[in-house]
Amino acid sequence: MGREIAEGPDAIAATLAAVEALRPQIATLLDQAPRIVLVGTGASLAVIRITAPIWRRRASQGVSLLGRQATEVALGDLDGVKIEATDLVIAISQSGASPETLAAARLARDAGASVLALTAHADSALASTATLSVPLASGEESGAATKSALASLAAVLAIAGSLPTDAEHAGSLRAQLVETATWAEAVEAAEKLAAARHTWMLGFGAEEGIAAAASLLWHEKVIRPATAATPSEFRHGLIEAVAPQDVVLLVIPPAGDTRVARYLDRLRGELRTLGVAVLELQATASEPGPAALELLFRAQHLARATALAAGTYREEFAILRRVVKPADDLLG
Repeated sequence: MGREIAEGPDAIAATLAAVEALRPQIATLLDQAPRIVLVGTGASLAVIRITAPIWRRRASQGVSLLGRQATEVALGDLDGVKIEATDLVIAISQSGASPETLAAARLARDAGASVLALTAHADSALASTATLSVPLASGEESGAATKSALASLAAVLAIAGSLPTDAEHAGSLRAQLVETATWAEAVEAAEKLAAARHTWMLGFGAEEGIAAAASLLWHEKVIRPATAATPSEFRHGLIEAVAPQDVVLLVIPPAGDTRVARYLDRLRGELRTLGVAVLELQATASEPGPAALELLFRAQHLARATALAAGTYREEFAILRRVVKPADDLLG
């Protein structure tokens, strides 16, 4: 996990180069679609939750964007939304073999929709199903999705127009991530997080997606309970379950919205009254795209540092891969 996190900035830069090379083909697919549907599961779904609010703010008039669990699509539109022939479905899977995401992509193609695949494996089933495949430069990844999550997030943000893809900007972004997301910073916070009974991870919009990605890493690597939610969801119910032995991790958006700042100040005051420790994750970048990548990179460092501090770190999964079986036979 440590090596793969460290390789994340290089994977981002190389993935942005891949998007740049395919820019004309990607633009054609985007121009033809009145609706864009992002599908994925696991870490890919967390990436979608990060990206969707940022993309919606930039979307052209008349273009809508949905983020969906691949499983809900594959099992028969459980969320009540049908794939249309005019949609562009962006399917995200590091391996290109996720049964749920592959089934969703095939369903989309059967419906007449275009499919843009984001996968690290050009010869995968997902890539061969897609109208166009963008290669993620994350290579093999044996454990939790870290490098691949960064590469996927960079690809979707670039496709959305929230990250420049030229070599100069990609190199600058890589250098910024290496400089700002430091291991020392993560270690400093890890002792408090490792001792927590429960970690509550809170953010609005794209920052809620960061919280979801962090909570997934918490369950997979820290092996401790964590709950991701918006600050409002937390204040209106979840707060009843909080205890002084807990830690709240606030994922802070880029500066600029005074209403959000005031809301978070109210929450900080309430948590002080309850004697609950608050840690904050905030990016130095001011633009939403680079800020999202920085926050995800920092959260990954934090998860690894906390797992090491808690003595729970392990490379492999104890239940995934051993008990949880692929759902290929359930999605036919």
